[in-house]
Amino acid sequence: MRRVLWAANVRTKSLADRLIAAQAGDFTHMSVFPIDWRSWRMSGIPAADLRAMIRDAGIRLLAVDPFVQWTPGFAMPAGYPEDYRGFIDFSESDILRIAEEANAEAVNCVEGLNQPQEKTALIDAFGAFADRARSNGLRVTFEFMPISSVANLRGGWEIVAGADRANAGLCFDTWHYFRSGADEALLRTIPGDKIFEVQLADALLALQASTLSEDLLRFRRLPGDGEFDIAGVVDTLKSIGGWRSVGPEVFADAMDQRDAMDAGRVCGDSLSRYA
Repeated sequence: MRRVLWAANVRTKSLADRLIAAQAGDFTHMSVFPIDWRSWRMSGIPAADLRAMIRDAGIRLLAVDPFVQWTPGFAMPAGYPEDYRGFIDFSESDILRIAEEANAEAVNCVEGLNQPQEKTALIDAFGAFADRARSNGLRVTFEFMPISSVANLRGGWEIVAGADRANAGLCFDTWHYFRSGADEALLRTIPGDKIFEVQLADALLALQASTLSEDLLRFRRLPGDGEFDIAGVVDTLKSIGGWRSVGPEVFADAMDQRDAMDAGRVCGDSLSRYA
């Protein structure tokens, strides 16, 4: 099983500290936000040096996450908050270049603006991107989100199943799953080998912020430290064969305040509860 340190857990930290965290938690892989890779490169660090740092730490770069501009006719909304704009302002060529520079294995796609889209058009666009990514040796995943126009597991699975590409699968985030209405009956019908990635995050049932988006970005908890039935969904994922590449993804103020060693250790320990 791949043990993945998703970038959310270490979002405030340097690459060197992220690698310390990954080692402390016994992770095999990590993800990277495109905005972070761009920042490190713009600071003057050659891509070869970044790759060497990751390789020398014994970690592999799993995914560039997220990619938003794959959707049909993508256009940045007028007045979109500047703080968020830089996080998603990456074209397909940008994303594929970053994946190549980072020697990543995959790209994770989201519909990140909650813009209504015709389902067939989304399926076609996702499949077409998967084809282009495959020519670069990449897998692609699709992640449904309750703050998205593809809000739940059913919608996410329709995208992946409709595209029907061998290199395309689901990225299954437990926070999104429970916040969008858990559907165990549906989950049990999905082939486990089409769940490429599992992101574990817990929370209190009641929102801790005034909006779902703020709750997502500030108040997630480590798996097992909240009120979601993480153990139950893990059992289901294992039973269908979807437990192969797994890691915590905890966007949280409390996680930001931990130092690198501590963040990596608690993330690794939380994953080991379910191994």
